[in-house]
Amino acid sequence: MTNEQIVSEIRNGYSVTDYMQLLYESNQPLIKKFIKPYIAYEPMDDLLQESYFGLWEAVQHYETSANVRFMTYAEYWIRQSVRRYLEKCGSTVRIPSHIRQKIARYKKIVQELEQALGRMPTDNEIADKMRVSVGLLPKLKIQMQGVASLDIPLADDNSLTLSDTIQVDFSLEDKCMPNTLKADYGALWSVTQPTERTA
Repeated sequence: MTNEQIVSEIRNGYSVTDYMQLLYESNQPLIKKFIKPYIAYEPMDDLLQESYFGLWEAVQHYETSANVRFMTYAEYWIRQSVRRYLEKCGSTVRIPSHIRQKIARYKKIVQELEQALGRMPTDNEIADKMRVSVGLLPKLKIQMQGVASLDIPLADDNSLTLSDTIQVDFSLEDKCMPNTLKADYGALWSVTQPTERTA
């Protein structure tokens, strides 16, 4: 049974749940390929769940008369669903994708060097392997630091938390991210964000 035939069965209301599961499972290797650029940011299981929602949207909008294979069409909806999830539920402080890529590369190289050397590598060794200046590493390490929970108690009796000290209209993203990074990220997002399609 082809993807297009499965979609047709779903659209006609036949065993919708079973056919959606079949469509999802039979195309999972391709779905994983679609979402591979995003797995450094959130757990694979979460991204696959969002992919399922994107696949469902693709089924709802797909037109067989367009003469386009279903999974070629579905790629847009799957990626869009994952991007929206990351935008809403990802890190509290938005980090530009080029910085995220450097962080992912940094972590991978540190792990490789640790295995090869049997110890924690020095910044010089890491920078040499990454082919970047040593001065870049402190900046990456700052970006890698987690954001403190707003529920951390500030008083011994737990009566006061960090969130209690922040004004109502305070924008954490505006305060934490330098303007240059926000500008870079805004420009990048506008380029990578797909044009919204209408049904």
